[in-house]
Amino acid sequence: MSTQQDVLRDFVPALLLGAACYVLLRWAATSLLTHLETGVEYAVNVVVVGLLFPEYCWTKAQRRLSGHAAPFAYTYGDAVCTLASAGHRLVGTLLSALREAIGRLGHRGALWGALLGSGALLLFRW
Repeated sequence: MSTQQDVLRDFVPALLLGAACYVLLRWAATSLLTHLETGVEYAVNVVVVGLLFPEYCWTKAQRRLSGHAAPFAYTYGDAVCTLASAGHRLVGTLLSALREAIGRLGHRGALWGALLGSGALLLFRW
């Protein structure tokens, strides 16, 4: 048998999460996704730099020894840059589609999202 305190302990966080989800989905998500897109692009650039740095060091050392770089170094660099470009396009497309979809949410859509978030919290209590 649940006491009133147990019920309040379960429902108050769910109500707070529901209100936060509603406000987030209705008014803040569009601008947050715009900033997220920029941040993800920066993260992709950092990964690319991390992948290209060993190739840069290898090419620099090889040029000191033999005077020219190995052809594989250029192939590796082109492959990494192609993957980075594809990653940028993919992230841009996905986040812009998500931003458009959330931008079209009305009050009812945001309310349904808040109800789903609250229901998930009640269903899977931490």
